[in-house]
Amino acid sequence: MNAIQLTEELQGANPAERREHLWTLAEVMGDIEERIARGNVERFRPLPTGFHPLDDVLAGGLRPGEMMIVGGAFGVGKTIMALQTARNVVMSHPNYRAMYVCYEHDPIHLLMRLLALESAEHSRPEDALTLRKLAELTFSSNGAGLISRLRNTPRYALMMQHIDSYANRLSLIRASGVSSTLERIQNWAETLLNEQPSGLLLVVDYLQKIPLETPLNEDEATTRLAQGLKELAMTLGIPVFAIAASDRAGLKARRMRLSDLRGGSALQYEADIGIVLHNKHEIVSREHLVFNTIEAEEMRKWVVMSVEKNRAGVNAIDMEYSLDAAHFRLLSNGDMVRERLVDEKVVLQ
Repeated sequence: MNAIQLTEELQGANPAERREHLWTLAEVMGDIEERIARGNVERFRPLPTGFHPLDDVLAGGLRPGEMMIVGGAFGVGKTIMALQTARNVVMSHPNYRAMYVCYEHDPIHLLMRLLALESAEHSRPEDALTLRKLAELTFSSNGAGLISRLRNTPRYALMMQHIDSYANRLSLIRASGVSSTLERIQNWAETLLNEQPSGLLLVVDYLQKIPLETPLNEDEATTRLAQGLKELAMTLGIPVFAIAASDRAGLKARRMRLSDLRGGSALQYEADIGIVLHNKHEIVSREHLVFNTIEAEEMRKWVVMSVEKNRAGVNAIDMEYSLDAAHFRLLSNGDMVRERLVDEKVVLQ
């Protein structure tokens, strides 16, 4: 079988058949040559998350078949980062879709978060929408719908234009902890890929809530789910962003690590990228808190993004991003952390 025949056969096969095909190195070389000659280069193009310098650390962003695990304490900004990443992808890539599978919030709440985020990005600071302002607009609708009112309000017209530009390519799923299994997630993803095969980002919020048909203890369940999501990423050729919850010991740790997440050993092994989010105030060394109390309080408004595993580049990188919690966003341009952090040593698996 020559390279052209192999490529045509695999392009017509289903994802599982592509995954399990026995390739010689010569066939792989011929297939890559043929793909690039045809202009089919998306497989080789990293997908930026929209956060800098994170994308530089990740050598451009997420790649097809990769799984990124993001953990952290309650309320640190995991969902903010996840939803904002999905939004960044569909905003910046007109041919891409994103699917946000959420076991924590319903689509209406996620929409309200996006409205607040986009208003902060595209309106004057005094006009930026919060959940409270959105509720006030809803209750004072006088028969008009909230979305139509925003579209017809000049100060929000630009914001709504941006949301409309990606609204048909961002799917929000209110997942069930009883029936929204890995198989169903894969079926949803395959449906979207059939509609628009150019690219898909899958976001799962969060991994440990995916139900299994056979009850297992927590570590075994997390192992099964992490392996399943990684296999899904590889089979469909899509990047997966999964939030993971911490175990009790991790919540008590001075500085949470990837190993402190529930089923930490499986997550460390399966993840291509492992990130832990921290409130900066909680993990800077004591001298930064004692000698400048005003600056120390400002640190509560910053999130430290620690890259503990990165198969595409360097590990043990700490970046900081300003948190605009009222508008459910991290300011996309961050910086490297310059202060000394507690427990500097990162144990890599």
